[in-house]
Amino acid sequence: MDVTFCFLVTRDLIKESIWRSWLNRLQELGLKFNVITHCSIAYKANIRSEWLKYTIIPDEYLRDTAWAWLTKATLSMYKYALENSKSSWYSIHSELCVPFVSPERFIEKFQQFKHNSFLNHCKAWWTPTNCSNDRANLHLLPKEYHLAHAQWCILCFEDMIGIINLTESDKQLTNIITSGHTADESILAIFLFKINNFKNVINKLTTITDWKRSSTGCNPYTFNSWTEADKIAVSELCEDKSKNEYMFMRKIGKEFPDHLLERLTQNDQSFL
Repeated sequence: MDVTFCFLVTRDLIKESIWRSWLNRLQELGLKFNVITHCSIAYKANIRSEWLKYTIIPDEYLRDTAWAWLTKATLSMYKYALENSKSSWYSIHSELCVPFVSPERFIEKFQQFKHNSFLNHCKAWWTPTNCSNDRANLHLLPKEYHLAHAQWCILCFEDMIGIINLTESDKQLTNIITSGHTADESILAIFLFKINNFKNVINKLTTITDWKRSSTGCNPYTFNSWTEADKIAVSELCEDKSKNEYMFMRKIGKEFPDHLLERLTQNDQSFL
């Protein structure tokens, strides 16, 4: 497979029809891909789509999930993905993600960067030495491991192998990180730093999110419509090409106009 799309969900995809049209076009263009889905047993009843049900990984790979506690589920999904699809790219998404570029543009980016991972990483923006903050348990790790990254990313085959192998060969490190909350926003950067010092990593975002208008600071803004403020926010986020390689968008509400997403995935961003 060229690409494995990994969905980490608690319910049906908000815009399944958009995804399926987009994926069908990828297939028409000759891109080989696989779709897998992790939905913890507690939430499986929320999945009504027969198409999505077919992609759910076996129960033995399913892990419990809750807000800020997604890391074990993510690693288990990645392990299944690697065991069943030797893909050049592994791209992770939630049910609130949608494609942000045309299939043609996505394939162009894949051909250009298929040996690279896209992981936007940096030094942790909180104070890990404060033991009251157990985020990824960074306070238990050396300072060089005090890293953070965007959860929604793309991993290349070489990096995925290294990550999964490290979960087996260094269970102590893995257990320390995964026993802290929000570890899914640190563990990949820590592992890739340890494995190969980000040899394959392009430090750019691939999923556009609006954190400036977050109502809680814990979750990004949800696009339920397309207002002038939305247009300005997205245009500003897209401006700095040195920091982004946007191919997907999050969080999209159920009421967001499908026709705008269809225009996006037809490579028409004139409404931005």
